[in-house]
Amino acid sequence: MAVTQVALIKMSAGNEYFNLLTKAGIVFDYIALMWLLALTNGVLSPLFPIAYLVVMHATIYWRTKGAIISSFSLTAGYSTIFAVQAQFDFNTTFVFILNLIFIWIIGVFGSLIVIRERKHLKQKEIFHELMFTDYLTGLYNHRHFQEQLRIMTSARQNFLLVMGDIDHFKQINDQFGHLTGDEILKNLGGIFRNLADDYDAQAFRYGGEEFAFLLPAIEETRQIRFFDDLYARLSSEKFTDECISVTMSFGIAASKGGVLPDKLLGYTDQLLYSAKANGKKQVKFESGYTYYHSKANEEIAASKQ
Repeated sequence: MAVTQVALIKMSAGNEYFNLLTKAGIVFDYIALMWLLALTNGVLSPLFPIAYLVVMHATIYWRTKGAIISSFSLTAGYSTIFAVQAQFDFNTTFVFILNLIFIWIIGVFGSLIVIRERKHLKQKEIFHELMFTDYLTGLYNHRHFQEQLRIMTSARQNFLLVMGDIDHFKQINDQFGHLTGDEILKNLGGIFRNLADDYDAQAFRYGGEEFAFLLPAIEETRQIRFFDDLYARLSSEKFTDECISVTMSFGIAASKGGVLPDKLLGYTDQLLYSAKANGKKQVKFESGYTYYHSKANEEIAASKQ
């Protein structure tokens, strides 16, 4: 049992053997308990309360099915010990019946408690998702963005704020309809979620066709690599049958000491709108550098020659 618990601690939840070990561990617990009861005075063993833990263990991992199976199995094993022990005096028989009753009480009530707690946990997860996740894109929403920005600036953390906007999105909605626009936003959500995971960042839908990233403080060369990756994913994505490609403009700025969230947001917004005003499909850095994906590709190709 101890070896199993150590193995579970060391093993990630996604491992193929994780579920097998958690469920098989209940069987090992049951076998160990029956063996201990047989060695320690049978029906009158002081170790019998371990049976309640076995029932609860099975209930947690197997839910109602676990509670019923473990209660039946313990009843069968305990009854076998009682029969083999062959002590049918009043005291032994009374303890035997009382322990069986408690096993079933714990099994039934434990099952009800676990079901209620799992339902409550599920409701909390749904509520949390509704509170902090944008329903269309699956990204964090505006409310969570403001909260994270406030927390990080208050803690004087060093980070980068990226604000982005879909180019010509109004024309896309007017030409192809809002359903196509929604599909584009949904696809962008998937792209940005994966991108954020790769760069240890957080991705948000700021509102409408605007998006935001909170990136760790990285040097400008890595920032350029981030946008290389971002634009490469945008250009390779086929968004809808009606609107195959989409371009975006961005502004990026770094937090500085105790800068106020609104001031940082306003400055990054200015960089974004500067990118929009200067031809779109580009990124404005606070250093004055302007990133163009097409030129970046040409520079990379030239450097390889």
